[in-house]
Amino acid sequence: MALCILIDGGTLQSLGMNGGIACVVVLTLDRYWKIVHPIHHRKYYRRWMLYVGLFLPWLNGAAAHLLPATGTSRIVNGVCRPNRYWPSEAMDKVISVRRVSIVFFFAFYILS
Repeated sequence: MALCILIDGGTLQSLGMNGGIACVVVLTLDRYWKIVHPIHHRKYYRRWMLYVGLFLPWLNGAAAHLLPATGTSRIVNGVCRPNRYWPSEAMDKVISVRRVSIVFFFAFYILS
């Protein structure tokens, strides 16, 4: 079941992709802050801020992809069926909209 969720369901791939993209956004914002506002950066920057900023996207990726995959994947007749068995159709739509909004609008939300 674990291989069905992680490998066949594409959970590791989507978790890594979204976590990596969000980490690049965090590093870009850190560089922007350091270059455009150097005095403010020197005064308020702490090293733990970067570590937290790099850890939270991976935690978000696990929450957005790994947790729903564990509850909605099943093996039927020896075939893996990832992310197909939702408790209700409304929940499937909510998760789909949430994933799209996180992937495409995360950077725009931070930059605005």
